Amino acid sequence: MTDKKNSSQSANTKTTNNGSAVTTDTESKPASNAGIVTGAVAILLTLGLGAGLYYHSHQQNQLQQQVMATLQAQLQDQKDTQQSLRLQLSEDKQTVASQLAKTTQQLTKMQSSEKLTAAQLETVQLAIANLKMRNPNEWMLAEAEYLIRIAGRKIALEQDIDTSLALLSSASRRLTQLNDPSLLPLRKVIEQDIATLSKLPRIDRDGLALKLAIQAAEVDNLALAGFTRPEAVASDTQLSSDSADWKANLTKSWKSFSDNFITIRRQDNSVDALLSPKTAWYLTENLKTQLLQAELAVHRQDQAKFTQALKTAKAWIKRYYDVNQPATKSMLTSLDSLSKVTITTTYPTKLSSAALIQTTIRDRKINALTNTTGAE
Repeated sequence: MTDKKNSSQSANTKTTNNGSAVTTDTESKPASNAGIVTGAVAILLTLGLGAGLYYHSHQQNQLQQQVMATLQAQLQDQKDTQQSLRLQLSEDKQTVASQLAKTTQQLTKMQSSEKLTAAQLETVQLAIANLKMRNPNEWMLAEAEYLIRIAGRKIALEQDIDTSLALLSSASRRLTQLNDPSLLPLRKVIEQDIATLSKLPRIDRDGLALKLAIQAAEVDNLALAGFTRPEAVASDTQLSSDSADWKANLTKSWKSFSDNFITIRRQDNSVDALLSPKTAWYLTENLKTQLLQAELAVHRQDQAKFTQALKTAKAWIKRYYDVNQPATKSMLTSLDSLSKVTITTTYPTKLSSAALIQTTIRDRKINALTNTTGAE
């Protein structure tokens, strides 16, 4: 039985080797392999599809994140750009305002330069006209202008009325010598200035100051008010040593006793206490100071301080000095006379003829230049 099976298997093997058995075995094996392959392919397809879906989902998430990041970055860039534009706009506004201010300043400078150029041109033209006008009449007119200008300075700075009047009179004579009817208005204004100055009071401040200085020096010669001790009367009160002269000695003793026992004097007015030497010296120096303050007020033209200083000086003299002395009476009389003097007045700061003569000279030069240019 075993042999039959072995022979049968060998027969099958052979059969296989011959080709017929091979056909039987090959028909059963491909069916089994196909199922395995199909399952493997299905598994692979499933795995591949899952991996593909996962990869696709992962890639989509990454793409969304990248898109969101890009959008946020773009949004931030837009915000930064807008902020930068705002700052740039603000800077541009400031720049425009600054440029506008600079342009305005430059325009103002140009206008000032134009005015200056016009003034310089006019000055040059007047200088040319001045060079062309070399006749004696114009020189005399210029001399009159100089005299009027000096007269104005004398009255404004030094209050020298007499010198100013002399200068104005000299200027008027210069214009009279020109014998030009067009200068009559100018001569009229000069005469008005002369009339105005002639009405001003003459104040001799230097003379007043000298008088006050002399009075201050005389203070040392004033006598203070007080009692004067009566001069002692020589009397023979010496007692004799001779006993025979007892009657004479008794008479002398009684006379000496009665003269020095009680003395009564009547004083109807009030009596001030006598000043000590130190106090008297202070009084003398303070009185001098009051007179010097009055002298200073004269130079400063301070009427109030001048009057007050003299009033105080007179009050002190009447109270502390002997008013019956000739020196005291003389000083009080001088101070009374000085206190009535007016040391201030209103002086014109500018003469009317000064501006008019300058305008006249300028107009004449311009007319001369115009006529010269038209003739050429």
